[in-house]
Amino acid sequence: DAAAIADWRAAWAPIVASGAAGASVMAHRDYHAENLIWLPERQGAARVGMIDFQDAVRAHPSWDLHSLLQDARRDVAPALEAEALDHYFALRPDVDRAAFMADYAGLAALNQARIIGIFARLIARDGKPRYRQFLPRMWRHLNANLEQPALAPVARWFDRHVPAEVRA
Repeated sequence: DAAAIADWRAAWAPIVASGAAGASVMAHRDYHAENLIWLPERQGAARVGMIDFQDAVRAHPSWDLHSLLQDARRDVAPALEAEALDHYFALRPDVDRAAFMADYAGLAALNQARIIGIFARLIARDGKPRYRQFLPRMWRHLNANLEQPALAPVARWFDRHVPAEVRA
């Protein structure tokens, strides 16, 4: 209903605002293993090619990191996620880690909620049941990110409007 929609927008507003304020890099927006190509003849970072980048936009630096490290299609070990984030911060020592990680969790949760909705539509409307296999992973990621204190309003919205048994 209209109240639930208004509450949804209000709960996400600080996350969206923080993401917009931090938008300073080009982000692929669909950065996951299927959109990466290994190019062994190249050196360094150029060994990784990208495809399917038509949705690239200016975004927060955390966007492609959380897309890759909290992938919808593949499990990434928590230790590997932590190692990758440590590497990122080693390369960018001027970045406020706590603030970045708050944005990382918030924008990851926002993206995960969006992806869950897209996958639900692909299953229900478009008759593509293969996307059902990805929903438990996406709910795990979303539920984990909703444990962050800054996401308490969003977590409360989910508690009120989405039964726990659906979020598994």
